[in-house]
Order: sequence, then structure tokens, then C-alpha cells
Amino acid sequence: MTLFDGLKLLHVSCAFISISGFALRGYWMLRNNPLRQQPLARVVPHVIDTVLLASAVGMLLVWGVSPLELDWLTAKIIALAVYIGLGMVAFRFAKERRIKIAAYVGALGSAAYILTVAYTKSPAGPLGLLGN
Repeated sequence: MTLFDGLKLLHVSCAFISISGFALRGYWMLRNNPLRQQPLARVVPHVIDTVLLASAVGMLLVWGVSPLELDWLTAKIIALAVYIGLGMVAFRFAKERRIKIAAYVGALGSAAYILTVAYTKSPAGPLGLLGN
């Protein structure tokens, strides 16, 4: 296994854990489950996301490219900003339940788009699946 392959495996694994954890915390939020406020539920996502970002930077360094050189990586970065923003609205800023739900669902949609862009290497995301 090459260094790049190891970083990619780490990145994909952290992405799966991160999105799964986000979905679970959102479910807890919608159910007003106190587990969402536990220290582990508040700290572990930041650790996982830091490793996720570090592995992405590591892959870019090994690959020798700037993320803005490739349109599909630029699309992932923009979608990541949307995902983070919607997640912040859902978990921190929104006061009304319907806005929390809309932001949560939108963030999950952004995550799905990011995954399809990563898989297809196309900014068309899910539409890029039609070409494969």
C-alpha cells in the first residue's frame, strides 16, 4: 500500500464516520435526546474532522496538486462550506424546529453531493454517475 493509498483509506473512513456521526447527532437533536450534549458527542466529531482534513491535505501534498486546479475538488470544497454552514444553522443558530430540520436535511444533501463528486471525480455529482 502506498502512502497515498493509506491516506485515501484514512480519509474515506473518517468521512464515513463523520457523516454517520452527523446523522446520529441530528437524529438526537430532532428527538431532544440528551446524548447530544455529552462531552464525547461534542468533542469526537472535531477530532474525526481534523483527521479527515489532515488526510485530505496529505493526499494533495503527495499528489502534488492544488485543490483549485481540479474542478471536482473545487466543487467538493464549496459543498463542504455549505455542509458546515448548514450544520451550524441546524445545531447552533436556528431556534425554530422547521429551520433546524431544513438545515439538517440540506447538510445531509450536501454530504451526499460531496460523496458523489468524490466517487465520480466530476462536479456534476450525482449526474456524473450517469456517465460511469
